[in-house]
Amino acid sequence: MTNGLVAYAEIVKTSIASRMAYRGDFWISSLMTIAGELVVPLLTFLIYRSGASFPGWSLNEVLLIQAVFLLSKGIAFPFFFGIVWNTLDRVREGTFDLLLIKPRSALYMALVTGFQPDGLGRLLGGVLLVGVAAWNVPAAGIVDWLLFAVLMLLSVMVLFSFALFMSGLLFRWVGSSRVYDIFDSVTSFGLYPRTVFSKSFVGLVLHAVPVMMIGFIPASALLGKLPQDVWIAAAVSFAFFLLSLAFWHRMLGNYTSAGG
Repeated sequence: MTNGLVAYAEIVKTSIASRMAYRGDFWISSLMTIAGELVVPLLTFLIYRSGASFPGWSLNEVLLIQAVFLLSKGIAFPFFFGIVWNTLDRVREGTFDLLLIKPRSALYMALVTGFQPDGLGRLLGGVLLVGVAAWNVPAAGIVDWLLFAVLMLLSVMVLFSFALFMSGLLFRWVGSSRVYDIFDSVTSFGLYPRTVFSKSFVGLVLHAVPVMMIGFIPASALLGKLPQDVWIAAAVSFAFFLLSLAFWHRMLGNYTSAGG
């Protein structure tokens, strides 16, 4: 495992060095990515300025939820979400077979070769936005921050699970980028407090597909509003991850080489 991490670190360094050969394009791409992610927080700000609000939640509390959501994606997209476009491109071009003959597992190779330096801009934006949002809410204690760190790990795990499901689908649904649209639509519910949804819908996006683990649940730990059923969401997140691994390997087993 240590050798795998060292190899991955070297690939990350090489990818960043290669991308920085075109610094202007890199920074413009990063800024455009951050600007796109800030659309929802901006709309939230405008909603509260107009006099409307999410009942029971202040502007800064909602912005913290959305900042944590952005931070989770900022971790996921550069480091392992590239497995989706990597699989999409390789299956479409018939070159995924090259990963199968490597001495490492196909999942590991798809992961490390899919590192996306441009996603680091999203990570930086997430860190800054969380810092600003956390500064404007009551200070959380050490225990709250530790709990937040644990829940962030689960948040990233859920995003990794989505990446596995999406890339697994591409073994059969060859070359379709619509999986990104599905992902954005499904995960967008993690941007808002659970109280804005009906109880039955919360059961779906928290206890069936743990979308709210991505933003709402970790932020709630810092706000002192952690729901009592968080342990159920944590268990579902683990189950979701195991299911995604099984799904990916099952779909890989059905892969029929060039062109899917």
